[in-house]
Amino acid sequence: MVSPDDDSEPPSPQLPQHTATDRSSADTPRAGQPEPKGRKASSRNKRQGTHKSALQWTTGWETKGRAPYHDYIHKLVEAGWDNLKDVDEHMNQNSEDKDLVVSIVDILDTMEMKRRVDLRDVPALDHFLANESREGVKVRLYMAEQRGKLSSAVMESLGVNLRLDPRFFQWNIMGSKNLMSPADRHRAPFTSIGFTVLDPSTAKVTDTFFFRTTIYVQPDEVGDGWTGIILFNSHLKTDIFINAVVTPPPFNPLASVPPPVERRPHTFRELYLSGISFLKPEEMVKSPFYTIHMLFRLSRRCWSDVITAIREQDSRINGISEASVNHVEDIRRTFDIVKRGGSLGWIKSSTHEMLEVGEKLEEDFTHLLKQADFLWDSREKRAQVARRKAEARWNALTNAFTFVFVPITVISGIYGMNVYEINGSTPDIWQFFVATAIMDTIIVLALAFANFAHITTRQKRRPGVKEVFSFAVGRSVSIPLPNLCLRVVLTRS
Repeated sequence: MVSPDDDSEPPSPQLPQHTATDRSSADTPRAGQPEPKGRKASSRNKRQGTHKSALQWTTGWETKGRAPYHDYIHKLVEAGWDNLKDVDEHMNQNSEDKDLVVSIVDILDTMEMKRRVDLRDVPALDHFLANESREGVKVRLYMAEQRGKLSSAVMESLGVNLRLDPRFFQWNIMGSKNLMSPADRHRAPFTSIGFTVLDPSTAKVTDTFFFRTTIYVQPDEVGDGWTGIILFNSHLKTDIFINAVVTPPPFNPLASVPPPVERRPHTFRELYLSGISFLKPEEMVKSPFYTIHMLFRLSRRCWSDVITAIREQDSRINGISEASVNHVEDIRRTFDIVKRGGSLGWIKSSTHEMLEVGEKLEEDFTHLLKQADFLWDSREKRAQVARRKAEARWNALTNAFTFVFVPITVISGIYGMNVYEINGSTPDIWQFFVATAIMDTIIVLALAFANFAHITTRQKRRPGVKEVFSFAVGRSVSIPLPNLCLRVVLTRS
């Protein structure tokens, strides 16, 4: 179990509850764009929730020049590391999150987990990083939770004190696109897990919300310990309980039953903190991947909920619901991280516990991929059925008009002929039917000859009379498209 730090100051008051309305600054209109009005504006305000009160720009940020870590990144950009431009520009201003939470958990040399008091502002984080010793601590985990992109002040504090690779922050705020080559990305000391969860703030049951969790593992310079930094880019709360992704204790009439859980939404940082209490400290010390594997379990559970919601909504409307695009690639990307054990550059462990965790996760994500493939295959089949039904309705409508207008066309054509039986002029009407029969015979013979020539030249055999004439009367198609088009043209002429 995680024990609290009794020597520290008492924790701050409980944070106010937030829902999936937490969004990044992408919802804010760009400079030069008009403010949205009407329904669009009200929808945006509903999604933003408490953004204006929780996110505030810091006016005194870097008034005396760039901070040390920001200056280091800026000089790297000037030296040619253009893949760090975004984080350099991001750190030119600071967006302070009043709901910032940094949880810290230590694994001591005695294999006991000890949770520190949560830090709720940057000065407290600076003070802890500068003054807290790692003596007697094997592993230290920092779990920072902030709405949207990480603030520049938090980046500066973590970067200076822990000497982190700036590409870690670039990945956190912009993703890994064009940041590193695949080989470097697979071996970097950091990685990222994308979470796609159902968004309860919208009316559509299949709408989803995405946020990124970035993990950095830094081995200690002396000893076999390590430091972990986990950045949660959202205060999103969910009704999922961590107990749902772990094995329950076996029945024992003499053992005490686990106490009831508090029935309230939890952030993913809170869920992860609850999850590590189920882990073995001695295994956590040996393997960073074992330490964070609860995040992969949560990610798989969220994906499963999304797939189930889409499938149920499709069945409810007996069609295709308005869901987001295919998620298979996103799941496959997370699965690749699982197969690598997080990062190829992390400390590896081959204990029975670690191997079992890896096997279970691979099996879970394999099943999840099958579920996703089956879902999108079924949606494609539903789309095909819908298209066939639409075509059938259109054909029925066309046939209905045909039944009405064809008799009129035939009768008007007959009464418009200049024949003896209609207006007393020549020729007789029987000559028309004879000419029609002759033309039909010529067309049938031409099509039959074309089919005979095609079979003898392409298939190197002599077809029978029935096979030759069956195409001419429209019972089979055995010649290529150009001859088929010729047949249509001749028939219409």
